[in-house]
Amino acid sequence: MKYPFDKLFLVCTGERCNAETRGIECGVNIRDLLKDHNKKMGRKPTVRVVSVSCLDLCDHGPNMIVDGIVYSHLTRETAKAVYDAVMGDGPTRDDLQLSEAEFRAGNSAAAKR
Repeated sequence: MKYPFDKLFLVCTGERCNAETRGIECGVNIRDLLKDHNKKMGRKPTVRVVSVSCLDLCDHGPNMIVDGIVYSHLTRETAKAVYDAVMGDGPTRDDLQLSEAEFRAGNSAAAKR
């Protein structure tokens, strides 16, 4: 069976993306805002906003992955802008994508191929 949703927004709610030092701009609050926005847009039947416990990109968080693209250093406002862009409701936000250079310079546990 093919997964029955058109889009998945994977929001990191791991320890560092959700640290108290991030205040209201933490992963859980980003996820909650996007879930509410998704529902208000009437897209819940076809688009899911979900938590992941860690994306191993902690140096760059809060992070979100959509369609294999990593968006980093997010706030609630910029995460919503990414959602709107991906869904065709706003301008693209390539400026919020994690760059290859920044990824390679970080201490991520993810493989640097």
